[in-house]
Amino acid sequence: MEQWPTLEEQIDAAGIHYPRSYDITYRIGYILQTIGALGFVVLYGLQSKWHIIPLIIFEAGIALSSLFLLVWKAEIKRFILRMTFAGIALQIISIFIQPINAFYSEKIFFIGLSLTLAGGAGLVGKEAYCFRFNEGWLLLMIYPLAVIPNIFGFASYKYNFIVSSIIAILQLSFLRRKFSQPLLKHCENNVCGLPETKDK
Repeated sequence: MEQWPTLEEQIDAAGIHYPRSYDITYRIGYILQTIGALGFVVLYGLQSKWHIIPLIIFEAGIALSSLFLLVWKAEIKRFILRMTFAGIALQIISIFIQPINAFYSEKIFFIGLSLTLAGGAGLVGKEAYCFRFNEGWLLLMIYPLAVIPNIFGFASYKYNFIVSSIIAILQLSFLRRKFSQPLLKHCENNVCGLPETKDK
């Protein structure tokens, strides 16, 4: 059987700078996502106007993990970063549009949220692909259900609470599995192959 090099050996051979501290920071992003998801469910369930704060924490976690994501294909990371930060930018823009037109402000906000969640889906999808995390596949599928009905005005308070509760539970389970891994763990059966070198 062919003996694959360790992940750290692959990173070094590819000329990529990715120390263990980067992996720690990447995982901190998932902590923020989980805290944000759980906090949102609690405050949204209490119908508190402050539920926006844990949502900001959740999206900050996606942004942090996106910045410190390690993938062999640069275009994958670029896609995730573009979706994440374009989504955050649209949500900020929606704040300034709100006094002018609340209807369009809400639509722009949810479109921005959908883009940020597309970035988040890329993150959990990568983890699911590399490490067979079923929670990652499930989050990948449920993220669109959190925003599409809201964009078209079909979502109710109960619907949003149920979907956000499912996301929070999956995030918590995902975090538990991610933190049970050693730092810089190799992909299962090396499904990700070898990294592109900087010369490519």
